[in-house]
Amino acid sequence: MRRAAYDETADELRKGLADIDPALRVHDCYWGDVFGVPAGTGTATLPGAPAEPNPPEPADPFGSEPSDADAEALAWELLYEDPLAPLRRTTTETDAPYDEPPDPALEPTARALAATPPAALAALLDEAGVLQDFPEAVTAVLDSPAGRDALEHGMPPGQLPNAIATAVVAHLLVAVDHRGGVLRWSPARRDEAVRLIARDLGDGDARGVLDGAWKVLAPLGGMRYLMWKRAALMDRTHPRAGDILKYLARGAALRDHIRQRVTEVAAEHGPVVLLAHSLGGTAAVDVLAERELPAVRHLVTIGSQAAHLHELGALPALDPDAPLPGHFPRWTNVYDRRDLLAFLAEPVFPQRVQDVDLTSGQPFKASHSAYFRNPEVLGLLARIARDGSA
Repeated sequence: MRRAAYDETADELRKGLADIDPALRVHDCYWGDVFGVPAGTGTATLPGAPAEPNPPEPADPFGSEPSDADAEALAWELLYEDPLAPLRRTTTETDAPYDEPPDPALEPTARALAATPPAALAALLDEAGVLQDFPEAVTAVLDSPAGRDALEHGMPPGQLPNAIATAVVAHLLVAVDHRGGVLRWSPARRDEAVRLIARDLGDGDARGVLDGAWKVLAPLGGMRYLMWKRAALMDRTHPRAGDILKYLARGAALRDHIRQRVTEVAAEHGPVVLLAHSLGGTAAVDVLAERELPAVRHLVTIGSQAAHLHELGALPALDPDAPLPGHFPRWTNVYDRRDLLAFLAEPVFPQRVQDVDLTSGQPFKASHSAYFRNPEVLGLLARIARDGSA
C-alpha cells in the first residue's frame, strides 16, 4: 500500500475497533514510500514500452490488426489454455447444422489416423517426443463435448479438419507442458504437424492455423489489448510485486524500521500486538525470527505470504526448513481463501501459529484489501488486543 490507501485503511481499522472497544489504540508503521519501489519503476526494460509511465489507452484497442506472427503467437497462447477452442461454437451460433453437413467419414478417418499415423506424421510426432501421446490426444478431442458437437453439427465449409488438427496438436503441447517436458518443435514444425493432420483428415488445402476462420481468433482483441497495456499493467503491479522483490534482496532496512517503531510505541504504552498485512507480514515474521523483541506479545498477519516463502526456502531470516525460534511470540495468521496472495502458516510452522479463515465475501483482488472492513476480523483483533485470545 502507498500513503493514501494506507491512511484510508488505517482509519477504517481505527473506527471499526473503536466501535468494539474505545480503549484500543492503533499506531502506524508506514513504510511504503521509503522502502517500496517508486511508481513508474520497472517499465524501462519492457520491449516496445512507451517512454512515459501509464501510457494512454489506444483509441480503438480492438481495431488495429496484429501482425501475422503476433496473431499466431496469441492464438497459440489461447490454445495452451483451451486446446478445444477451435471446435467451440460462439454464443451467436445456434444448434442448427451448417448448410454443409460434416463428412460422416471424418470421425472414422481420425480414429484410424490415431491408431496408425502415416510415416511423415509419425516421424514428426516422434521428433517432438509425442508419438506415444498421439492416440490419446485424438481420442480426447473427438470424445470431448466440443468435439462431439462439431462432428454432429459441422463447421463452416472446409474448417472442421483444420480445427480438429489444431486441437489435437494443442492437446499434445499441453501434455508436454504439464509433465514438465521440453517441446522439441519449432513453431514451423508445430504448424507442419497441424497441416499434416488436417491433410490426412481430408483437408486438401491444409491451410494451417490462422487461415481457418474458427473461433480461437475471436478473443484476440482482448489479448492484443493486454499486450498494448503491458507497460501500464506493470506500472500498477510493481508497487506490489516490485516491493516483494526489493524486500527479498534488500530487506534489512525495512526490518530495522519496524523494530524501531515497535520499540518506540512499546516504550510508551507497553507490549504491543504487531498487526501486519501482506508483505508487511513477511517482514514482521522476519523481524521476530531474527532476534527476540519483547515489545511484541502477539503477532497477527493478514493476507500474508511469509509461510509460503519459508516453504520455498526464501524467507530471509530463517534458513530453509528451520523452525521458528523459541523466542517467537504467539502468532495468529488470518487468511481469506479467495485471496490469492494469502497463505496458510500452520502446515509450515506446526503448533507455533493459528490459521484463521475469515472471508470478506469479495473476489480476488478486492479480497486482499477487504480484511479491515470485515466485522469478524475486527472482532478477532479486539479479542487479541484485550486478552490475547484468538
